[in-house]
Amino acid sequence: MIEIRPLQPEQWELHKRLRLAALADAPHAFTTQLADVITRTDAEWAAITARRVGDPHGVTYFAFVQDEACAMASCVLTELGAELLAVWVAPTHRRQGVGHALVEYARQWAQARGVDTLVVGVYADNVEAVRFYMHAGFVATGAERFAAHTQQRPILLLAMPLNQESNHHVAVA
Repeated sequence: MIEIRPLQPEQWELHKRLRLAALADAPHAFTTQLADVITRTDAEWAAITARRVGDPHGVTYFAFVQDEACAMASCVLTELGAELLAVWVAPTHRRQGVGHALVEYARQWAQARGVDTLVVGVYADNVEAVRFYMHAGFVATGAERFAAHTQQRPILLLAMPLNQESNHHVAVA
């Protein structure tokens, strides 16, 4: 069973470990690069974690399988609706429903806040991720944006209308 748990203030070490693992494993998938965050001190990680936990407009959360943290994501309220960010699943847990559980948690979180659209930005050349999000229920919006340091790599904006019921169920802690 996949269990989703929101980030807690005392989990800064877990937050650090999973975020660094994500950036090392899939540098092509994120606008943040490992070199940008690898030198953060433990105190900085603790402060970042505390800010994330205290943010009333966002949530950072982990997926656990057999009590092992194997994935993470964030969801924040924006002018677009709710935006899914920093999604990563450990290679050992891919294609096992963990990514879908992360999306479902974001969907439920956004709906609980009265948002009618969940959006995600994904690099256009990250074909596997685009395919995953489309399979998860997102549709292309036709909109693109660019990260400051990757002006040549368009980020596709995909959207999921939240007025439809999902078949997925996640244990939310």
